[in-house]
This record gives sequence, C-alpha cells and structure tokens, in this order.
Amino acid sequence: MSAGSAAVSVRERREATLARWRRTLFPYGILLPSALPLALFVAAMVVLLLKSFHAFVGTEPASAYSLATWREFLESGFYWSVVKTTVELGLLVTCICLVLGYPVAYVLVHIRSRVVVTAAYVVLFSPLLVSVVVRSYGWMLLLNEKGFVNSILGHVPGFHPPYQLIFNETGVVIALVHILLPFAIFPILSVMRQQSRTLGEAAADLGARPWRIWFKVTLPLSLPGVISAAQIVFTLTISAWVTASLLGGGRVQVLGELIYQNISQLNWPLGAVESFVLLVVALIALSIFDQAGRAVHAKES
Repeated sequence: MSAGSAAVSVRERREATLARWRRTLFPYGILLPSALPLALFVAAMVVLLLKSFHAFVGTEPASAYSLATWREFLESGFYWSVVKTTVELGLLVTCICLVLGYPVAYVLVHIRSRVVVTAAYVVLFSPLLVSVVVRSYGWMLLLNEKGFVNSILGHVPGFHPPYQLIFNETGVVIALVHILLPFAIFPILSVMRQQSRTLGEAAADLGARPWRIWFKVTLPLSLPGVISAAQIVFTLTISAWVTASLLGGGRVQVLGELIYQNISQLNWPLGAVESFVLLVVALIALSIFDQAGRAVHAKES
C-alpha cells in the first residue's frame, strides 16, 4: 500500500470516527439549552429541602438541623385540612372544566364555518393573554352583592338576590373554571381533530344512533385528551393561590396561599415543607393520570 493511500485510509477512519461521535453527541447537544434551567430547578429544590430541616425560632430559621417543622406540619389538623381543601378544590374544578370543555371541543370540531370557528377560538383563548390577577379582580366585580351577576339574577323569577358569591369557595370555583377552561378544551380538541369522520359515518351506516356513536366511538377515542385535560387542570388548580386569596377572602385556605404567606414572612422552613407536600400531591395526581392514560392506550391497542 502506498503512502498516499495509507494517508487517505487514516483520514477516512478519522472522519468516520468523528461522524460517529457527532451522531452520538448531537441529541445531548440539543438538550444543552434546557440543561441550565433544569440544573437551576434541581439546585433550588435541594436548597428548599435543606431549609425544611430547620426550625423557625423567633423571626428567623435556626441554624441547627431539626425535624420540628416537619413534625409541626404532619401532626397538625389545620394543615391536613388545608391539604384536603386543596385536593377537593382541584377535583371539583377539574370535573366542572371537563363537563363544560368536552361539549365545547366537540362542537368546535363539527363546525364547518371557518369564521365561526375563528371567532370561537378568539373568545375561548384570548383571556389567556390577560393576567390571572386582572381576571380575578374582574370576577370580584362581577360576583359581589351589587355586581352584574346579582343584578341579572334579580330579574329572573324564583331568585332572590343578593347572593354571597365571593369570599367563599363558590367564587373561587367560578373564577378558576373560567381561568382554566381553555386548558381543558385544547387537549380534548386536539385529540378530536385527529379522529377520522369516516368512523362516525360508518357507525351511522350500520344503524347506530347519534348517542350510541358518541358513546361507542367518539368518547373512547377522545379519552386520551380527556385524561390530559384533567391532568393539566388539576395540577394548575392545586398550585393556584392568587385566585383563592382574592376570591376566597382568607376563608378558602389552599397550600399555595400558605406557601406564599410563610415565604413572605421569612418562615422558610414551614414554606419549604408545604412546598414539598404540594409537590408530592401533584406527583401522586400525575402518577394516577399517567396510569389511567396507559390503561386507555392498552385498551385501544
């Protein structure tokens, strides 16, 4: 073999090795931009975990490590009642959003007019461009004793306003449903749009009535979207605290609000414990929804 051909062979092996390394490292290179935020999140969670193993003495955390704050939370009936309220609020808002969002998604899929669909999208999703604080204050104006809702109810036979619709769970639920309803509609809508219209038409040709087509064809095929919607709405609800604070008026205590209050008062240990409890609740919910999604996919396959 000549020196020239040997050099070419070495160069080809080197280029093949470099190409192999590029193919191997390319996926990790794509992940590099997201590595920094992930590293910051993990570092913050580690710091928060360490803060939870301190006691709050006077106006600042004690320097010595202790399980006193964890014991205070786990042995307190008040904190467990807040956890219960948070979970119940999440389940209630999720159920209402699914009941309202599913028909809306179904209608949007079957509307033929692009103008009507576009207008519906604007009405449904434009509130996402407005701050949660602004929308919460807006609902306070609408739901107070002299607000628009009570004024309308005053003209409806059988109603005797004014009703107390704010500073209680009713106002919190109404505002949260309005805020989170788009997050329920969009996953269901995206799944329904992937369904073939020929499936329903075939079922109709075989003699199935509309309600049976929905129950046997549309609903089973749209369950992945329903589960995704429930997952998103529930996790957003249990972590929402601004709406609960404003519309609840201090009478609806949720974990997110307690975390904000304790961190504001520099009670980092208790705020850290509450944060991890909220994280555990969210992870349990995500695990349940994930198992439900796997069961649906297994049934479909």
